[in-house]
Amino acid sequence: MARLLSWLDPSTSGGPQAVLVSAVFGLGGIGKTTLAVEAAHAARANGWFPGGALFVDLRGYDETPATADQALQSLLPTFGVEPEHIPATAEERAALYLSVLDEQAADRGPVLILLDNVSSPDQVRPLLPGNSGHRLLVTARDRLPQLGARLVPLDQLTPQSALGLLNLALRVADPHDSRVTDDVDGAERLAALCGHLPLALQIAAGLLARSRDITVSDFVDDLTESIDRLGHLNDSERSVRGAFDLSYRQLPAAQGRLLRLLALAPGLDASDEVVAALLGADAPPAQDLKSLVRAHLVEHGNGRGRWRLHDLVRAFGAEVVASDASFREEGEAARERVLELYHRVGVCGR
Repeated sequence: MARLLSWLDPSTSGGPQAVLVSAVFGLGGIGKTTLAVEAAHAARANGWFPGGALFVDLRGYDETPATADQALQSLLPTFGVEPEHIPATAEERAALYLSVLDEQAADRGPVLILLDNVSSPDQVRPLLPGNSGHRLLVTARDRLPQLGARLVPLDQLTPQSALGLLNLALRVADPHDSRVTDDVDGAERLAALCGHLPLALQIAAGLLARSRDITVSDFVDDLTESIDRLGHLNDSERSVRGAFDLSYRQLPAAQGRLLRLLALAPGLDASDEVVAALLGADAPPAQDLKSLVRAHLVEHGNGRGRWRLHDLVRAFGAEVVASDASFREEGEAARERVLELYHRVGVCGR
């Protein structure tokens, strides 16, 4: 938050001609939107954007993401442009957008624009304001290096922060709910089962809040014994599985296959050799691995040339494999190749 606010502060402009763009990025469910919205409210409270703050959800991971032009058509009326005065072409709408932003800056002051759920730089470029006083804040699952934005990467919470979030969420629902502090052991196990992912923790806390008579340890036992952990982390409005599925469905076929097979890899992480064996290839697909890292679906493992998945992403990938007969057959063949690799290099059983 401190880093974001330092970049949004008009007194720290990147230069007389600069348009300062900040991007919050990370895994689905990591808390990007929450952080960005909080930062926008704080910036407004500081009086930095008297021209207003605008929020647009670009639905970048939906089946049909919003285009920049659709965003323009929703933004222009907020500046007082009557529907009949909105130009007919995308180029004219983009030009009018820049013009009204300039007018807004002159009449009322700079504007903060928050673009949520961005999946492509093409969704952002036509929305870049021309006036250096304005600020653009973006949330995305990928780094989107093409935008030249200042980046705030979000990782999973620390175990202590995860406990704090569970406790806070329960006490928001009921200030007297002390189940987390009464059962720290159980709460730590719950946080670990949630992979310290804010979305999963919020859902778990919401389910606990609905069932005031269940202890944290009882909830953990139910979650541990379930063969469908991701199915449990669903409160009808939010779903960990749904968040990951949005990312998965956007992947090219080769990257989707790589993610599924990595979910079947034994151990905490997989070496380049294991990745190649899983795929039945001579070498690991370097570019596909880099793309999955940028999308926060794969992480660097313990050492160079090693790769790992977040626990819940691994559970999601294994679930996708189990849901399709051809994927199951592909997974069995991949496991066989890895066992053959272990046997061949003499590390079986380590």
